[in-house]
Amino acid sequence: MSSTPNPEKRPANRRDVVKLARDADVRFVRLVFADIFGVSKNVSIPAERLEDALDGRITFDGGSIDGFVRGEELDMVLRPDPATFAIYPWRAAPEGREGRLICDIAMPDGTPFEGCPRTTLRRAIERATALRGMQTGFEIEFYLFDRGTTATTDVGSYFDFSANDRGEAARNAMVAALRAMGVPIASAHHEHGPGQHEIDIAHDDPLVAADHVLTLRTIAKHIADDFQLDATFMPKPLEERAGSGLHADFRLPEERDEELSLYVVGGLLAHAPATTAICNPTVNSYKRLVAAWDAPIYAVWSERSANALVRVPPGQAQGRIEMRSPDPACNPYLALAVLIGAAADGVESATLPGPAFSGSTYELSAIERRERGIATLPKSLRQAISELDADAVVRSALGDHLYHAFRDAKLEEYERYRRAVHPWERDQYLRLY
Repeated sequence: MSSTPNPEKRPANRRDVVKLARDADVRFVRLVFADIFGVSKNVSIPAERLEDALDGRITFDGGSIDGFVRGEELDMVLRPDPATFAIYPWRAAPEGREGRLICDIAMPDGTPFEGCPRTTLRRAIERATALRGMQTGFEIEFYLFDRGTTATTDVGSYFDFSANDRGEAARNAMVAALRAMGVPIASAHHEHGPGQHEIDIAHDDPLVAADHVLTLRTIAKHIADDFQLDATFMPKPLEERAGSGLHADFRLPEERDEELSLYVVGGLLAHAPATTAICNPTVNSYKRLVAAWDAPIYAVWSERSANALVRVPPGQAQGRIEMRSPDPACNPYLALAVLIGAAADGVESATLPGPAFSGSTYELSAIERRERGIATLPKSLRQAISELDADAVVRSALGDHLYHAFRDAKLEEYERYRRAVHPWERDQYLRLY
């Protein structure tokens, strides 16, 4: 793995990008963007066309990308953000080094594309004037399996360390690569399940933080392959092991009213059933949101409860609010857009969240939940889409185009799942009937 320029010197404008690429002998540049599902897509160009890209002269067929202009052939424009330029910490020998720019998507006439996830998040941030200056960090869990399997020789649990653990070595290499690309890492450690790991991204502007998630998922998969491992961000790859979450940690502005934190919590809880569709976007997501392994299942907040949906750490951490339901399969741009929209609505509507919960939410009875007005998170993707349909605030945060595109795609996904015959069904019924 080769060294890269100091990430603190990341470029601020077009001229800086061109100079840095030239000085580092970059031969190819990947123009990266996210589709509606948060999957990283890219167009690779030779370095000689870098200035064309920065001038918005690189196009691609939007009809080929999920959630864009499906069924139509329409050239769409890639608009790179100069501040996202980084150099991949490996050599594509013998071709030379590769750079990366994250892009917004524009229409052929230059206007922003309403289905661009990155633009959607930027719009949500601009609307949330009461939360201006808020920063976001992420705790991202994932599994490392032996290549081509769901097996691991790792037997570690929380914070364990083993000198012979390939996963430990791979995770350290991931952190080094991410730091070289300018991604600020707060910490990294072994998680609950054998083969499960966590990397925490330090607080930053929400748009930048979402870019970092996109980068982390790409880097993790590339580095894992070097160690003969597969990295997966599937929410629940193993039935009898802990699922993987992507906790969003909000740090509110230092200058704020005393009630601001409560209103933000109130908004997150009030819109939690609808934001679940975006934050937990796969059929598999709902096999994680069960009463086990500290996964949240009820819309409550707490200072200490390990399985509350929203956690507000007491004392010195005042001003921090952790949303614990999202999983690492989500589109980070859309997840943050709807969570910020929900939080901002809580502030605008002065929504109070009720008293903090203490203890385990798993012990709440149906009567207690009813008396306290505690909502249950959706138990399936289909139910989550119904909650999304009923929530005008969350739909507004997405925008009309993305709401309909996401809804249609996920209903189709759920229908394919509903019709599929699963191994559990054959094991249960094939010889019984």
